[in-house]
Amino acid sequence: MSFEHILLPLDGSPVAEEAIAHALSVARSCGAEIHLLHVQKSQGQSGSHNVDPVDWRLHRAELRSYLNRLADKISAQDIPVTVSIMEGRPAEQIVEYCDDTNIDLIVFTAFGRGGPSRFDFGSTAHKVFSGAGCSFMVVRPGQAPADLQSMQYRRVLVSMDGTPRSEWVACQMASMMRDQEAELILLQVIAIPEMPRRMPITREEHATREKFVECNRRAAQAYLEEVARQLKNGITVRPLLLVDQNVAERIYATAEQEGADLIAMSAHDWQTGAQQVTGTLCHTVTCHSARPVLVFQDLPSAQIQALRSGAEFCPIRHPLLP
Repeated sequence: MSFEHILLPLDGSPVAEEAIAHALSVARSCGAEIHLLHVQKSQGQSGSHNVDPVDWRLHRAELRSYLNRLADKISAQDIPVTVSIMEGRPAEQIVEYCDDTNIDLIVFTAFGRGGPSRFDFGSTAHKVFSGAGCSFMVVRPGQAPADLQSMQYRRVLVSMDGTPRSEWVACQMASMMRDQEAELILLQVIAIPEMPRRMPITREEHATREKFVECNRRAAQAYLEEVARQLKNGITVRPLLLVDQNVAERIYATAEQEGADLIAMSAHDWQTGAQQVTGTLCHTVTCHSARPVLVFQDLPSAQIQALRSGAEFCPIRHPLLP
């Protein structure tokens, strides 16, 4: 799966515009079309019963001009672009646009014009990724790149957990980065089992837990090395195995330590099913990571079953590799 239609919802604020460079970077890697969308409040939602229709239409014209200027900059980079303005409640209209135009990736900042709050996401962002049902990228404001045209992901950390879903995410990222000088870090964090109780665990119980962790560590090491071998297609692939009590915290902390430009992960981990929008691990990482997080929505069940049956998870093997 390569992204074909990328939605970039903009509310006209400089904060929301920080997502533009990331949308461009993904579009260049995939050959995708970018959809610029602004949702204007209808006259009945403007907070006043005496809205001047002329002012409302002038504001709409200004929005159109604003989006067209951005579209011209994007088109100059040979990236197809579509401009749309809709009316109504932002989250509802964004989700409807996704359904009508087959959007497969939404790129947006965690907060827009309203700015940060006590919550991890703005209300519109939270509603959109909960209801759109497609892959999304969350960008934390405050880290906008200086050059929109040449931005590339030089180092991407992929969260691995031994499932076909995470293998598929790794394959997609390797495919997107294959023509770039980039490094793909395959990170798997072995969880230390929790043993909550009133009294400290015994020596025997501690030894049992250590043995359990070591068995998982050895299996994961072999697994990551095999995945890395299959993904080598002109980019550097580095397996990284860690042991920690808090898996989610270790993922976004490692991204900081490694200087990763992006975290890529599946919306669902081995503990959660497709009936949930995202698993607990994905939700925690997107809420707390200072780095952009690209979340791949679930594969169709038929493809998941094929991978579980031993099908090739990555069809991009380099022709010169054995």
